[in-house]
Amino acid sequence: MADEPGRGTDQGSDDPADPSPLGAAAPLTVERTSKAGRRRVPQLGRRALLVLGLLVLLALVPTIISGLEKTPRDKVGISYGGGPIEGSHFQRIVQPGSTLFWNGVYDTLYLYPADQQNYIISKTKAEGSPTAESVKAPSRDRVQVEYQVAVYFKLNTDLLQEFHEQLGLKYNAYAPAGWARLMTDTFRQQIENSLQEESRRSDVADLYGDADLLIAIQDRVQVTLSQRLTDALGNKFFCSPTFEPGGECGDPTFVVKAIEIPDQVALAFEGNRTSQVQIQTKNNEVLQREAEAKGIQALSEALAAAGDDYVLLKAIESGKINFWVLPSDSGVTLAAPDTAGDGTDGSGP
Repeated sequence: MADEPGRGTDQGSDDPADPSPLGAAAPLTVERTSKAGRRRVPQLGRRALLVLGLLVLLALVPTIISGLEKTPRDKVGISYGGGPIEGSHFQRIVQPGSTLFWNGVYDTLYLYPADQQNYIISKTKAEGSPTAESVKAPSRDRVQVEYQVAVYFKLNTDLLQEFHEQLGLKYNAYAPAGWARLMTDTFRQQIENSLQEESRRSDVADLYGDADLLIAIQDRVQVTLSQRLTDALGNKFFCSPTFEPGGECGDPTFVVKAIEIPDQVALAFEGNRTSQVQIQTKNNEVLQREAEAKGIQALSEALAAAGDDYVLLKAIESGKINFWVLPSDSGVTLAAPDTAGDGTDGSGP
């Protein structure tokens, strides 16, 4: 009998590739593993995760540390957010000398001076800018005068956010080079304008020799400078050296350190002064001779009036005369000396 189609001669086959006679899926073969093998696989996975976590933590340590900040004793801080997913926005003001605090990952803390500052224009390099400088201004009689000046002030930290956003970011004023550039662009121009205005009101002789006038110029320039800085910058960002946060913002202190005039003018002043001294010396000599002549005349008149009496007085004072000569009309009677030696008056018995 021939085989029927679809039916094999064997009831089953050991080859897993042969189809099942019942049309079912081939049975799966599961390999048995030992208990030790099953324990090894999870332990390796946990160790790998632990190592990976440590590596990630080590990679994040610098970022975490960078978020810790503190302010020096002479600096005030202003914090701005700036992370990878946030915009730059104001966060807080940090007062000078703060302890360590969390500022935020990728957040920036800008530092500005909180102590007294100065802006000096001087011919001595160590005092002011790297180069010798002065401010030149003409006097009323058109003589060029050189000023060496200084301004002492504090930053108005009550307006720190406005200052930072309007000027600090523009000049990078939180860095030393940017701060110096800001001072030159703001203070220098206003100082020059104010001094030129004041110099044109006085002659060079008064500017050079009148101390009271120089003090008056300082006071007027101080007021003018403060007002012009406020007008130019939009607010009063610079205060007096005595300013304290929350207190009154006075005017920055302006001082004229030195004033110089051209050498030719100085020599002319010196010559004029020398001539005046010499004239005064001659006048003093004339007055001295006149006084001596008057003294001699008065002495002569006194001697003429005294006559022989003055001569006699001088002789007695010198010790050359050891007896007294009395005028006949003096009213003094002197007894004659006893010449007989017997105690009588010499008239005999």
